Amino acid sequence: MASIFPKTLSRNSEALTAAQQQILTSSHIAVIGCGGLGGYAIEELARIGIGWLTIYDPDTFSPSNCNRQINALNSTQGKNKAEVAAQRILDMGTGCIPKAIPFDYRDHLPKKKHDIGVVIDCLDSIETRFHLSDLCNTLAIPLVHGAVTSWYGQLGVQLPGFNLAAAIFPAKTNQSAEQSPPSVLSFTVATIASLQACEAVKLLLGIPSPLHNNWAQIDLKHNTFDYMPATHP
Repeated sequence: MASIFPKTLSRNSEALTAAQQQILTSSHIAVIGCGGLGGYAIEELARIGIGWLTIYDPDTFSPSNCNRQINALNSTQGKNKAEVAAQRILDMGTGCIPKAIPFDYRDHLPKKKHDIGVVIDCLDSIETRFHLSDLCNTLAIPLVHGAVTSWYGQLGVQLPGFNLAAAIFPAKTNQSAEQSPPSVLSFTVATIASLQACEAVKLLLGIPSPLHNNWAQIDLKHNTFDYMPATHP
């Protein structure tokens, strides 16, 4: 494996076959949102050797991001989240090629499937999650969903033809604009994002998962992982 892949990926050997690593190295993933969940998911996907990452986020870093977002530093305050993540990927040397889109994904995600193998939902709005779920079904691209609050998170995988957003959320409504942003802890974000990256890799490698067309709730305070019934809407 070391003769085929860069030394930066050599510790993937044995856990992944050379053929599996080649699949990942030839794969393209789109990550929607580069803040808490997105930052960690991007980090892990680049470090396992995904070939191309297209990453979307119109937002810039602010002080309130520093408790949970891996790329939120004093040196990155005011900088675009997608562009900062892309530069970090280039510094890793794993061969991953990033493309930062510092705009709303709704205006820039391809209208045709192109070569994207998986889309990862790291959004913070129910309304946009419904839109992304519908768009991925239109493009026939699998979608990996994640969401966090406080000690708790949720995770699910939508295969083409299933509407995961409708199975999880009762309606296309957001929190009131007057409500304060939810509390989010760093280890909750890192855990859910790691599971999202893992599910994306399993999709690319054709590895079955109980989360396919299903979702789970994770409680880190009490260490529980509960699968939820997901009926097709």
